[in-house]
Amino acid sequence: MNPYTPTALLAALLLAAPAVGASASDAGPVVPAPTTTLRLTVTGPAPDTTAPSPESTAVPAPAARTVTLQCDPAGGDHPRADAACADLDASQGRVDRESGTACILLYDPVEVRAEGLWRGRPVSFARQYGNSCELSARTGAIFAF
Repeated sequence: MNPYTPTALLAALLLAAPAVGASASDAGPVVPAPTTTLRLTVTGPAPDTTAPSPESTAVPAPAARTVTLQCDPAGGDHPRADAACADLDASQGRVDRESGTACILLYDPVEVRAEGLWRGRPVSFARQYGNSCELSARTGAIFAF
């Protein structure tokens, strides 16, 4: 005899379904939504001058800035968290994307790094852009801090 008759399958589905009017606490443990938390770092552009200062022969290194971005809801210490989360959502979590924006051909390198999770998926991104215009065109508000 086949245990998978239509009647047996229907009975199994009805037994497994929650009762009508069941409360949320009857449904079992609540699974949290996947989170988005990224640590974002921007290094550069270089100082305005490349000439050594009179006190030193070394050129100062570009300053690094780091913030934390959280989404769903937008937060962290990113000053444009709402826009950065919207840019990540629009690109399905890709930090860098194609852009038709034309930038000036001035080499003033900017290095960026993104580490963490986007909707529960691991993110590890590092790249150098030729200048801050290229960075903004390719990453939107993600590194705008």
